[in-house]
Amino acid sequence: MIPARQDEHETLETLFKNVDLSFAYDLIRQCYHASGPGRPPRNPSGIFRAFLIMRMKAIRSLREMTRILNTDPRLRKLCLIKDNQKGYTRSVMSRFSKRVGQNNLNKIIDHKVVKLLKTQQSNEVDVVLDASFIKAWSIRHPTDNQIGFSDPQARVGRSGRLFALGYKMHLSIDHKTMLPLSNVFASANQNEKKHSLTLLEKAKGILKRCKARVRSVVADSQYSDSKLRSAVDRATIPYPACHMRGAGGL
Repeated sequence: MIPARQDEHETLETLFKNVDLSFAYDLIRQCYHASGPGRPPRNPSGIFRAFLIMRMKAIRSLREMTRILNTDPRLRKLCLIKDNQKGYTRSVMSRFSKRVGQNNLNKIIDHKVVKLLKTQQSNEVDVVLDASFIKAWSIRHPTDNQIGFSDPQARVGRSGRLFALGYKMHLSIDHKTMLPLSNVFASANQNEKKHSLTLLEKAKGILKRCKARVRSVVADSQYSDSKLRSAVDRATIPYPACHMRGAGGL
């Protein structure tokens, strides 16, 4: 095995030592069978840790992650892999995402965000809306260049000043703490206004659990919509150049 530098994984080790992930572990274990016929599953908590490590270390593919888990003893320990076990395979990690599902992963995020927001003890929150482009790992379809070939759900949309194939992660965050309040994952050709009210309603639901409310919404001109403005007491959203501007342009 290739030895890791002494300080290379120190942040990850500190994270897993100090952050309470018991809610996530309990929820994920419920997605796997604990007894009965069939091969016993690999440790779901360890696989969940492997995905967290992928995001924190910017590991872009399951192939690269599985290779690292076979060569790095400290990461193997962090992912709860015993000395006599092989690392998690690509098929094991792929099945994890499908088995746990988006709804359960959102429950884990919401649970942690609510706990963190309660420590802030804020009664009113300024919510910021924005979207981030995510590139699809696919080429365009040879007969329809607006969709993906190996990823048929991906669509061509604006990425900065250019157009590319992919998705958009629509987010609402707390302006003060930068914590994510809600998210919507959609193909890149869908406009931000389509998901703005959904983002806002989900954010209100999270804040209600913390006994807080939305004070104002801040967004760019892509979110310029009368329905969104009327849904909050105060909105700081520029009008697009093609629309008639209100008083002061906001």
